[in-house]
Amino acid sequence: GGGGGGGGGGGGGDDSQPASLKKKTHVENINVRAAFIHVIGDLIQSVGVVIAGYIIKFWPTWKLADPICTFLFSILVIFSTINVMVDALLVIMEATPRHIQYDDMLQDLQLIPGVRHAHSLHIWSLTTNRPAVSAHLATDQDATSREILDRAYTLLREKYGIEQVTLQVEEYQSSMNDCHVCQSVLTHTEASHTMSSVLDCHIICPN
Repeated sequence: GGGGGGGGGGGGGDDSQPASLKKKTHVENINVRAAFIHVIGDLIQSVGVVIAGYIIKFWPTWKLADPICTFLFSILVIFSTINVMVDALLVIMEATPRHIQYDDMLQDLQLIPGVRHAHSLHIWSLTTNRPAVSAHLATDQDATSREILDRAYTLLREKYGIEQVTLQVEEYQSSMNDCHVCQSVLTHTEASHTMSSVLDCHIICPN
């Protein structure tokens, strides 16, 4: 595991919405979306029944029109539910949200002044519109941990719209660039050397 305990999650928020969230159309409740698609599906099926009925009325020999219309409109309904199914699967599997690029976020964290290396980055979906992030930030020896955390949290909130954030700050070790293990998590030995510089920081977004 990483050196020392992890940082705290961010919560709460003000009335302003991050720009990234304003651009997302999937922020509504997934149950509402599924119910809306169900209603639309029923409507489409009804339209198909009406069309098939008129065809059979004027051309009685075309009795296959009913199953054909039902089949075609059923395909439309299936395609309209794919996005909901994918979003639900992402939540169940705790996968990275589709609108967040892992490599971009990792690079953004490493570009924060004072951060030398970012690793153990995990991004997953709590709900369809509530992602969570945890990461380790290895900083310069003279870096201010609180300032690093404030910048990182502001980045994740304003650019990616993420409120649930757990960050751990630790002193940068040159071995991190070469060690395959620390690319995802620090080894116990390395952690013991950086223990004194690890800060457990609980970030709370002001109400």
